[in-house]
Amino acid sequence: MSKLKAILMVSILCSSSAFAGNQIINQAKSVNIKSCLSTIDDLETFFTAGNNYGTWSVWASEKPDDQIFNASIELTFSDGSQLIDFTVAPTKDQQCSYSYTRTFYSSKSCMAFSKTDMNGAEYQTELNKNITLFADGSAKWLLTSAGNGCLIQKKEVGIRHKAQAL
Repeated sequence: MSKLKAILMVSILCSSSAFAGNQIINQAKSVNIKSCLSTIDDLETFFTAGNNYGTWSVWASEKPDDQIFNASIELTFSDGSQLIDFTVAPTKDQQCSYSYTRTFYSSKSCMAFSKTDMNGAEYQTELNKNITLFADGSAKWLLTSAGNGCLIQKKEVGIRHKAQAL
């Protein structure tokens, strides 16, 4: 077994119920994560409240409370799905930081999506050749054409988001 496999433990939990809440927070609690539970709960609630979803999480098997916790969420809607990936990490100064990426497809062109669905986001730059970056406060939107539609990623990083509950 590789060292990476020995260090990581993976949990898969999929829900067939329409609104199965608390999947991720329960996974974190079950492996004795305490330090960033409120941040994990904030993110799970923010993304999943009232939505049908399933999750997959990864954490360290050694000292999980001192290391990153990562979760992936599939939100399922009648017109498509969204994939959300977030990571929460305790910091040395007793805070919690996080980052997330929300990925989804729109049947609208990227230009149309940017004008109608990204309230307040402002054009920033082209990353290289095919991906356009917009900023909306601390959130960043990355758009790239995909067929007749648009592949969208919304990203945000919360540095020292909140104090840890010890």
